[in-house]
Amino acid sequence: MSGRPLIEFFYCASCASSYLACVRLREVSIRTGATIAFRPVVAAWLPAADRPDGVAGTTRDAAARYALKDLGDWARFCGVTLALPQPPAFDAGWVQRGAIVASDARRIRAYAEAAFEARFGAGRDLSEREAALALAVHCGLEAGFFAAGLDSADTRAALVDNGDELLRRGGFATPTMFLGADMFVGHERMPLLEWAVMRSSEQPFIAPGEHGR
Repeated sequence: MSGRPLIEFFYCASCASSYLACVRLREVSIRTGATIAFRPVVAAWLPAADRPDGVAGTTRDAAARYALKDLGDWARFCGVTLALPQPPAFDAGWVQRGAIVASDARRIRAYAEAAFEARFGAGRDLSEREAALALAVHCGLEAGFFAAGLDSADTRAALVDNGDELLRRGGFATPTMFLGADMFVGHERMPLLEWAVMRSSEQPFIAPGEHGR
């Protein structure tokens, strides 16, 4: 692979793991020179993963408790505050539509990071159209342009297309990162992704701790 490696980042603003992946991808980009392409999807629009039959409720509860503990551990590792509002899930349709519009305006990174900070840093509800508009203003996007894009059928279609592409390429959840055809699911896969970038690129590798963090 020649030039700057390209990492495609399929993410949802309702997904805490996507938030941590966004933080960690920033550092991967700094260390390796990789370009990050944000591909917004709505996690709730992806088919639910099948659960094994006969699993006791207490086991599922234990797994859920551990998942929360694990997220907290990773948040501390990444050096970010992670608020988990209740209920944790919300309708991400509007905020992810806004991500498509922000991408068209070349402001996707700023918009995505603002959405993650609003949700998981400040615990804000991002389910309403007005929340997406507020994020746009915060990121310096022109309100009229953004509102028109937000309501466009083409914007929703682009969001659906991203989800369909993720599924077609073998993905099933957020966050998912692709380096070419190589797929990595979950922010925990970041060391493997970075290793793959290093092996595919002639860019010099900058070790952790050498990029000002």
